[in-house]
Amino acid sequence: MPWRLRTRRAYTRALPAGGFVAIDVLQTRSMWRGRMYEGKLVVERRAKSRRQGHVPPVIGQAWGRTLEEVVQQLLPAAQYNPAIGAAILRLEPV
Repeated sequence: MPWRLRTRRAYTRALPAGGFVAIDVLQTRSMWRGRMYEGKLVVERRAKSRRQGHVPPVIGQAWGRTLEEVVQQLLPAAQYNPAIGAAILRLEPV
């Protein structure tokens, strides 16, 4: 499978209470800009045994001309637990 047709996990780290946060990057093509990269910041809070069949929520997105550019945009939020918690709270109804 060519690189541009699959998502690449560019960063991952474990969360303190279990689960993980990751940056997934997909190479795409733009008619006007050529090769582009789309990144998603995902967070998985479920235990490994409960992950089957569930898609982790996306709490951030970024686009750029290089993989490194996308990772640089998403990395500060991925490394900062309060930002992850705030993003999760915005996703869930209170």
